[in-house]
Amino acid sequence: RRGEAAAGREVPPSLPAPCRRSHQCASRMGRSGRKSPSKASEELLELDKVQLAAISLHEALNARHFEKLPKHSHVWDSYRAYHAILGWSQLSVLGLLLLTIFEMPIWCKPGAELGYWTWRPVREVCVSEKGMGPPPDELLMSGLPTLPIGVSLIIEYALLCVILARIMISAKLHVFFRSIGATYRSNGVMILDYVMILFGFCDVFYFSFFPDASFRIAPFVRFGLAISIPWIRHVVVSFARVSRAIFTIGLFLMGTIVIFAWLAAMIFDDLDTEDQYGMPVNQGFENFGNSVYTMFAAMTTATLPDAMVPTYAQNKMTVFFWMPFFVLASCIFMQVILATVYARYGDLVTESLKTGHANRSKGIKAAFDYLKADAKLEKEDGEMVEVVHFTALKDLVDMLRGLKTANVVEEEFMRVCFDALDGDKSETLTFSEFQNMCVVLQTTFVVVERDSPVKKRIAGTTFGNFLDRIMTNGEEGPDLGCVPPIWLESKFAGSPFDRLVNAVLGLNVIWLIVESIYDLNDIPEASWFSAVDIFFSVAYVVEVVFKLCWWSWGEYWLSNDNRFDFITTLILAAASIASLTTSMSTEVVRYLNLLRLVRLLKALNNIAEYRKTWEIISRMVSTCGDVLAMNLLMIYLWSAAGLQLFGGQLYESSPVLKDRGLDYFDSHFQVYNFNDMGAGMVAMFFVVLTDWVDPIALACMALYDHFTLGWFVTVFFWLSFYVGAPLIAWNVWTAFSIDVFVMIKEMQDADEEQKTDIEKNLEPYQAEMAEKGWCVHIFESGQLGKEKVYAKMFEEDDDDDEEGDDDEGGDKESAGGDKKDADE
Repeated sequence: RRGEAAAGREVPPSLPAPCRRSHQCASRMGRSGRKSPSKASEELLELDKVQLAAISLHEALNARHFEKLPKHSHVWDSYRAYHAILGWSQLSVLGLLLLTIFEMPIWCKPGAELGYWTWRPVREVCVSEKGMGPPPDELLMSGLPTLPIGVSLIIEYALLCVILARIMISAKLHVFFRSIGATYRSNGVMILDYVMILFGFCDVFYFSFFPDASFRIAPFVRFGLAISIPWIRHVVVSFARVSRAIFTIGLFLMGTIVIFAWLAAMIFDDLDTEDQYGMPVNQGFENFGNSVYTMFAAMTTATLPDAMVPTYAQNKMTVFFWMPFFVLASCIFMQVILATVYARYGDLVTESLKTGHANRSKGIKAAFDYLKADAKLEKEDGEMVEVVHFTALKDLVDMLRGLKTANVVEEEFMRVCFDALDGDKSETLTFSEFQNMCVVLQTTFVVVERDSPVKKRIAGTTFGNFLDRIMTNGEEGPDLGCVPPIWLESKFAGSPFDRLVNAVLGLNVIWLIVESIYDLNDIPEASWFSAVDIFFSVAYVVEVVFKLCWWSWGEYWLSNDNRFDFITTLILAAASIASLTTSMSTEVVRYLNLLRLVRLLKALNNIAEYRKTWEIISRMVSTCGDVLAMNLLMIYLWSAAGLQLFGGQLYESSPVLKDRGLDYFDSHFQVYNFNDMGAGMVAMFFVVLTDWVDPIALACMALYDHFTLGWFVTVFFWLSFYVGAPLIAWNVWTAFSIDVFVMIKEMQDADEEQKTDIEKNLEPYQAEMAEKGWCVHIFESGQLGKEKVYAKMFEEDDDDDEEGDDDEGGDKESAGGDKKDADE
């Protein structure tokens, strides 16, 4: 303004500073005399620009954007309260899902005989004294502990109350957004929340007074509440859309099964003879219904080659009936379904990625517009650009710090981050520089003291010099502790002490092989064997002590390898002391040997290729975590339904199942049952892995007469699980994880020695802090790493779209610099 005034140009009046307190704003407006009391009171009820920028940027981090934001002063309080309780609400939903696993099985019906607070083993509770349910010798359960009814009810009430509080706050926030014609959460999601929480309280209230109820909707309500979590809702919606995509090819597959089942029934149903092995030739084809099931199970390959043995043994020409079916159903249609499922899911991920990027760009631009200074900054080339000052950015970060779900830079580190973002060193941030704030807010900065008090105390002494020689490898560059970035060589790896530890690990491997040979061949062990085990335990303790003498506890504990070493070394040392001072059972010693084996896996970490592969696998699981979680939720939901449908009924002496000749009992599959959630989830997990487990499905169907309501429900139970879990969820996980693994490996090979933009900007600061004995560690969030992988996987689609946009003409390219910057 001073420069413009000196140049003779008209200068607009300066704006007053933002009101921080209501009495300051009131007195200022009162003195001006230009505003009416009603208008002044309305402005007092509005959010300031920093709060609006904080909401815009926070939503941008979550790939959301609102064209308009409500400006009522209470919006910020509701927004902050909602995000403060959001994490607790999600933990409460997780707690409810876990509670289902440890609740008393509903079929046990302990009722008033047991009481609300009695702790008893579940086997004692579920054994009926009235002749109902399985006898004690046939009651097979997972062995998981169960909570008394009263305890589980108290936990359920408490968790539902937390979720109810979140719903009430979100409803208030929803009203604010509705007042401007927007919705913070969609009406469908809000209605789902209301219905699920209502059903949840009704169910727990009813069960509190009638604990002998034979059915509960609680497990399904808990799944419905889980859908309120955004990423779970996104995965559920994606899987629902994928299921619609396979509808057409699914009809072709079902038509193939029905046609071949009809042909098989027409050909084999009258063959009442037995083959040369004594099996009925028409086994599985006695009628059309059995024939349909036989062909379906054969299509899943779960009953192959057993299903075709009777007919093939009777007449080898039946191979010309079976082979076309297998080619069409298993080799063609099933593979087309797999391709369709993965292609559709990939399209949905691409669509979500593009929408998220667009929303993020818009949200960052909106936050920038709220914070930008009134006067533009003149660059060296004479261009006038809009900028944000440090004070405005600091106010924004302070606001974000009040949101518990935001990953915010610590206050003392704020100036360093600002200097790192300020590429032209103008003490301001242009829009392109401000865009990097989104990456910064998804990055964790950890500053810890590098050296331990022992190292500082003995510096310059004989032992200090000795420690320095054995703990360093002589590499040049800053010493960033035990967790250096990938582009910087560690000063510890390859040091004399590191080589010594690796040698001890190698000797321990050899010793473990020797002990295994003695154990497997029942050779009596010499008395000095235990002394060797104690020697290795002491060696591991010495390793931990030396590292803690070199690095501070904070620096030491940042490394996952060090955490693993510390915990296993502590356990092994305690076991060695216990073996010397007390008499331990053989069973305990056997399991402690397993801990020793786990500790030796650390030796593999010194193999570069093994370490690299393990890092890729761990990152792959993190990237595909939502798909893997969907598989677990599918298993959970159907296990809960199976517990209420089949719990306590699948036992050999059951009046319904005995003398039925079921392979379920002949193969001893009764260990896979639905007597509790743990057992049910194990059974359904194996169904997912193998696509179909015929003995379990047939045993469940045998509980009901054909074409009764229970039979139809059972058939729907198994068919819906097959479509939802093995056919869709598991196939998506299988194909998607392969692509993610390959992409991460390519990215790691390409970027192994490269630095991120933040690391490039902060490298001088890291070196400066390292000289002072401090380490600055930079860790990107899992969400940021996931987005990088997704963007890399689907960048070809993005490039194709961009080429298509370029072909439309150059007018859009010159439409405006701000739009171009936002797209970038």
